[in-house]
Amino acid sequence: MSLTEEYAERFPAIPFVRWHGSILASPVGIGTYRMHLHDPEHHAALERALTSGINVVDTAATYSDGSAEELIGQVVASLTKHKGFSREHFVIVSKAGYIQGRNLNRALKREHQGHAFPQVVKYEEGLWHCMHPEFLQDQLDRSLRHIGTPYLDGYLLHNPEYFLLHAHREGMPLDQARAEFSYRIELAFHYLENEARARRIRWYGVSSNSFGLPADDPRFVSLELLWDVAERIGGPEHHFRIVQAPLNLLEPGIATEPNNGGETFLEFARKRGLVVMTNRALNAVVQNSLVRLAVHAASSEPVPSESDIAARLAEAMQMEEHFASTLLPGLPFDAESKELLTDYLSPAQQLATLWDRFDSLEQWHETETQYFLPRIREALDAVMRHPTEQVRQWVERYRTAIEQVFGMLTRYWAHRALPRLDAIATRAKQVLGSPFDGMNIAQLAIAVPLATQGVTCTLVGARRSAYVESVRALLEHELPPIGRAEWEELLALGELVRV
Repeated sequence: MSLTEEYAERFPAIPFVRWHGSILASPVGIGTYRMHLHDPEHHAALERALTSGINVVDTAATYSDGSAEELIGQVVASLTKHKGFSREHFVIVSKAGYIQGRNLNRALKREHQGHAFPQVVKYEEGLWHCMHPEFLQDQLDRSLRHIGTPYLDGYLLHNPEYFLLHAHREGMPLDQARAEFSYRIELAFHYLENEARARRIRWYGVSSNSFGLPADDPRFVSLELLWDVAERIGGPEHHFRIVQAPLNLLEPGIATEPNNGGETFLEFARKRGLVVMTNRALNAVVQNSLVRLAVHAASSEPVPSESDIAARLAEAMQMEEHFASTLLPGLPFDAESKELLTDYLSPAQQLATLWDRFDSLEQWHETETQYFLPRIREALDAVMRHPTEQVRQWVERYRTAIEQVFGMLTRYWAHRALPRLDAIATRAKQVLGSPFDGMNIAQLAIAVPLATQGVTCTLVGARRSAYVESVRALLEHELPPIGRAEWEELLALGELVRV
């Protein structure tokens, strides 16, 4: 008996799935995107998942710049030492391809020293990509070290379509781009077959956001092509056995698009016994915008009135004007720095005419977290290097004022999101029927890919223990199988995104 079978016996209510006639894995896995080694809540959530019947963990070298892999290693080591588990109870899948953060610094250093990684795609500043064997070996070595394991159950090329995106942008003819893409895949698969034979990985595969696109889309990654390359390299006993792709209520492509010789991605994969992991159950990307398929916690609080928001913004604007006109002139910054600080510490002025023009809660959240907060943090850190008593008091009051403004805007947009989420859930339940009637939108968004024929494991990001519990409870629901016909009916949900 394998240790995954022993693990499954501890949780008889969960319908474990056998991967390629071998290990047993839970039908839900924990995705560790945005999980960090040093966050106690993330540690507790992952430990709770692994000790309650969820034994699949998905990660990547780029997740939190390697910190997510280190978190997995720390949690597994702790469970081995204190809770009677071992590494072999768990199914760990990682990915490689992105060159960002520390990887980018190392790649730049190698380039400067005259031995750069080959075939690097320099997609944009701060974002490179590579799937050459030399880079993959470097990344696998690091992943094994981060996690503290001699092997991975799955090792996936992470979004190899970056080559195709770059080639299209550079004007390379599509047939030429696809021929070069196939050659690069072949090099990678040769390397990965050798690592599988060396037992540093059990299986390999590809994770791509482009599997569900139409076959004539220049970004499209063909599963049929990948399968043919694997058979040509490894014969019938090849180790290309895992694929990963988005699947959610608003991104049904892998279940509906007949882009592999007339078959959908899921149909093609199912006939060949591939392990299919799906991601983004709650985070749909539609027309390059994120749609969160869950009710935000802020919607449980009263919605602020537009006049209350305007009043709070006016108070914060007065504080910003006071800083710029009275406090900043006395601080030891040059003219250019003062101009920058004035700009960074003016979110209330910018929001005064902007706050009610966002398309969605997600757009407001992205603006808050990716634009305003980093600028405010950087500016206040600079100001506090020259603290006077007046400056200290102003910074404390200003932080409170901005937190209140941003909190009000989050509540406002969280309430604005509710009608759209209700419409999506209602339409989906009309298609799927009574077994799904009692579910909220988040439960529905996870349950639908979970019940889909051909899906082996549905990944969810669970950074809080309470959320792990809610996902765990779904595993004990008996759900009817969902096939291509149901997904084709669900295509109409896309019409509701702007509601």
